[in-house]
Amino acid sequence: MTCLNRLIPLCAALPFTAMAAPENLSDWQNQRSDSASNWTITQLLGDDVIAGENTEVGEVTDVILDDQGNLQSLVIYSNGNAVERGFRTVEWPVKLFEPSDVLLSIGHQPSAFGDQQVTLSSVELFGQNQLSARAMLGMGVHVEGSPYAEIEDLILNDQGQVTSAVIDPDGMETDNYWIPTDFGWINEDWVMTMPYSQSDIEQSGSDWEN
Repeated sequence: MTCLNRLIPLCAALPFTAMAAPENLSDWQNQRSDSASNWTITQLLGDDVIAGENTEVGEVTDVILDDQGNLQSLVIYSNGNAVERGFRTVEWPVKLFEPSDVLLSIGHQPSAFGDQQVTLSSVELFGQNQLSARAMLGMGVHVEGSPYAEIEDLILNDQGQVTSAVIDPDGMETDNYWIPTDFGWINEDWVMTMPYSQSDIEQSGSDWEN
């Protein structure tokens, strides 16, 4: 597998596992929930992280996913104000997260959070078969054998699993499309090839509104 700079260390032939996405978009339109009941990766990125009663200890800089799209932990960067500067991880779920806010609370006291493994490089916090959600934003999407779009956002359900993506068609004055996704569609060139036709996507009307 080609190791790209933006690809957090996944270069050990990651065995992507299919997530059983719908075979056609008609099925997806019937199955998907309302957008208001979902939340996205970009709603987590940049959130302030609060430990203890009200001590800000850092912000979310990345989200660690396993190879089936399950959220495993958050990468937190601390600027040195409350705890030692550097990157740490916090396991998911956290104590409190409201997608409409830019703040989440973790179940640690500031001292306990500060005592966790710290590094000046977030890359060191990723293990084998783990993916950087931030790196997936902007990933190319191919449809019918050709480049078609980029991943604008990743959508998670209430169990913290990526179920779908918001894709932005390249060079087209159209809405973004909310499309079911499957990590098994990611190839070794770090491109997601969707099994839907361009016309099916554009006729689906599945634009993301939240």
